[in-house]
Amino acid sequence: MLSRRSTLRLSVAFMLLVVLIATFYLSGRYLLQRNGVETLDWSGISLSGTGVHLENLQLTQRSGAGTLSLHSHGLKLAWRDFGVSLPFWQHVDIDRLAIRWLPADDEAPPTTPPADLELQQLAAPLALLPRSLFIHKLDAALPCARGQCSASGALNLQRDEVDRTTLQLDLDHQAQRINVTLAVQPHSHALDLQLTLAVDQQPQMTANSNLAQVADGLAWSGQLDATGLTQATALQNWLSAWTVPADTQWPAAPGEVGVQGSWQLKLPGRELSVDNLLAATGQFDLKGNLPQPWPFPGLGQLQGQLALAAHNDGEHWIARRVEADLQLSQPTGDWLNAVPAELRSESLRVQLQPDTPLGDLRADLAERSLPLKLVLSLQGATHLELQGRLALASAPPWAVQFADTRLTTRTSKASQSGWQASDLVSELMLAGSADSQAVELTLAQGSRLQAAAVRGTDLNAQQLQIGLGGSTLNVQLQAGAVQHWQFKGPLNLSTTRLEQANLQPQGWRLQGQLDAADLAGVLRAKLNNDSELQLDLDARLDAAQNLQLKATLGELFLRSGNPLAKTLVQWPALLDLNSGRLNATANLALAAGSNAPSVDLELTGKGLGGIYDRSELSGVDTRMQFKLARQRFDLYVQQLKIQQANPGLPIGPLEARMRYVAPLSSADQGTLEVNLAQTALMGGLVTLTPGQWDLAAGNQLFPIQIRGLELQQLFTLYPAEGLAGSGTLDGDLPVRLGPNGIEIEQGQIASRQPGGHLQFSSDKIKALGRSNPAMQLVTQSLEDFRFTTLNSSVDYDQHGKLLLGMRLEGQNPAIENGRPIHFNINLEEDIPKLLTSLQLTDRVNEIITRRVQQRLLHRDTAPKEP
Repeated sequence: MLSRRSTLRLSVAFMLLVVLIATFYLSGRYLLQRNGVETLDWSGISLSGTGVHLENLQLTQRSGAGTLSLHSHGLKLAWRDFGVSLPFWQHVDIDRLAIRWLPADDEAPPTTPPADLELQQLAAPLALLPRSLFIHKLDAALPCARGQCSASGALNLQRDEVDRTTLQLDLDHQAQRINVTLAVQPHSHALDLQLTLAVDQQPQMTANSNLAQVADGLAWSGQLDATGLTQATALQNWLSAWTVPADTQWPAAPGEVGVQGSWQLKLPGRELSVDNLLAATGQFDLKGNLPQPWPFPGLGQLQGQLALAAHNDGEHWIARRVEADLQLSQPTGDWLNAVPAELRSESLRVQLQPDTPLGDLRADLAERSLPLKLVLSLQGATHLELQGRLALASAPPWAVQFADTRLTTRTSKASQSGWQASDLVSELMLAGSADSQAVELTLAQGSRLQAAAVRGTDLNAQQLQIGLGGSTLNVQLQAGAVQHWQFKGPLNLSTTRLEQANLQPQGWRLQGQLDAADLAGVLRAKLNNDSELQLDLDARLDAAQNLQLKATLGELFLRSGNPLAKTLVQWPALLDLNSGRLNATANLALAAGSNAPSVDLELTGKGLGGIYDRSELSGVDTRMQFKLARQRFDLYVQQLKIQQANPGLPIGPLEARMRYVAPLSSADQGTLEVNLAQTALMGGLVTLTPGQWDLAAGNQLFPIQIRGLELQQLFTLYPAEGLAGSGTLDGDLPVRLGPNGIEIEQGQIASRQPGGHLQFSSDKIKALGRSNPAMQLVTQSLEDFRFTTLNSSVDYDQHGKLLLGMRLEGQNPAIENGRPIHFNINLEEDIPKLLTSLQLTDRVNEIITRRVQQRLLHRDTAPKEP
């Protein structure tokens, strides 16, 4: 039998059920229509001593937000703890529950601002929850990023006597079970929440949080512990199914992740929004650990540890601690396109550790800096390592100051704008600062760049090294873009071997000062090479990209050697200067966008001496000017004085002043203008008549005058056995220069009045006279011949043959009382052979003798023409 208490409960429940049925019956249509309930069906209702059992319940509600459908099987409402106020039944058990929510397609976003969050109102619905709710099988179809997503599992809700509510949700996902437990404890003006997450009964994350109402906002504090997040892949797959569109796929997560943190924040408003969260004050401390590479879209595979702590006192977030050891591998993303191929890395590692404060901080960093040690390593085509000490701004605006910083790089090869370099190495000692408006760098002593080889179209350099120690670089920024930059300081370059078509291969060194700004600048430097050539350089590039270069060769004493001959490929191989002084100044100008420079070269020589080909030179003074402009050059010999030139017989003093102008493309077809050209020769003077000649026109005639040539000096310099004499000769030689070389046709030489004296006494000639009576008069006459007339025609051909047609008129006082005697004599001489014989005497330089011997040897061994 039922007890009196049980009978009373059944009676009350029955009466309540009758009242509810009557109420639903009388007002159901009105209530259902008012709340948008289109369908409410149930079946299989039964009562028992333990509660009410409803086999099937189906409800469909439609509103402006969308349509909600519920379908339950095996609904059990227990009598235990039954009350007369909502929720009436405190213990609910459901075998299966299917939920489907379809949002309206034309749902408009709310126009009213979000309401303030009142914790009491937020906790109020918790009182309407039953003491226990258990759904054995839950199937839900809810909106997600892919449209509609399904979830299945079980739900268990418990609420204790102090209104602590615990919700446990077990979800089945891809043969794994994800367990989410949420515990909520309301207070008068606060709310405690605890969230735990597990996968296949393995704890993954625990979060404790407290929300409390304060005067004008919310206080939010909490702790997060996910250091044992070993099922990151499963959680990512579950979350991506709900948050990622169907045509998008997250990269696969690693199997393990670690996150830990705590926070104490004060939100200025009582609304749960991102803006409200960003405006919060307080502090937070976060630590993250990626023991395995994690793929980040647009970045690459990230691995390592990161710790960050900061606080906000009402103005800015201020970092209190930053620690990191992160490695990025397999970088991806569009940002790689902006990085030169030589600088793209396979991996990048960044390490940050706390450090002692820097000294001599900038004023704006003195009270808001975070001292750090930085180590950055990059591996790939370029190996880079950066080590240094930083003072990082702990609050906006951002700024950084660094000291004792060392940057080293190594690249096996690189190419840019037609240049190739191998084994590039940089080692920079840096100090400076940077912010959103400027970057300031100072390069300490020892900063250098070097390359094993640098090759360009026209230039190669081996073991190139650039020293930058003591230089500064200042960059002005605007909106992240460079607006102005300036580089100032020493610039030292050296190469062990420089190869260029116009230079002899050897080492070069440059030491100077560079002041450059915005692609314009000034370089003042000293340049020298292994041959001891020393130049002073002054280079200027203006803002319009016009280049001006001045090179000055200081006074060069050639007695200690000729560095020009050892430097310039085009230095005449047969010119050997071994005495005197030489200096020069060259100016080069190159207009922007042009590849045709203009050149102005001035050369001065004093007391020069040496050898040219087979001629010995001494006492050479010269001033020359060479100009190149618009593909034409102008060579102006302002002064040329040679005390003596000796090609086998002494010539000089020689003096000349001339100009030669020609197109650069046809240098041998220019215009020659001679203002002065004369030389002393054998006591006389040889002069080229001033004039102008167009060498492009073919044969050119150069009229040469001979005045005052002394026979006595001729016979001294060109001795013949038993021949002597005196007299003075004048003449005119029409020298023609053409394709066949130098030629003379119908030149004339004649003696001055009153004539001269010839003496020719030779045993061979006397013997010839005794054997030939016709020659006896000739030989006797020439033994003491007093001539009044000596004239000769002069012809010279391209092969070096000199033909003289001489006429002598005079007398010998010892023959027939000095009667007149006339001679016609034809002479032929090979001038090159004559000079060669003179050059082989002991009166010329040993170098000349050696060159003559080499030329004779070459001529004798050369193949003969058929």
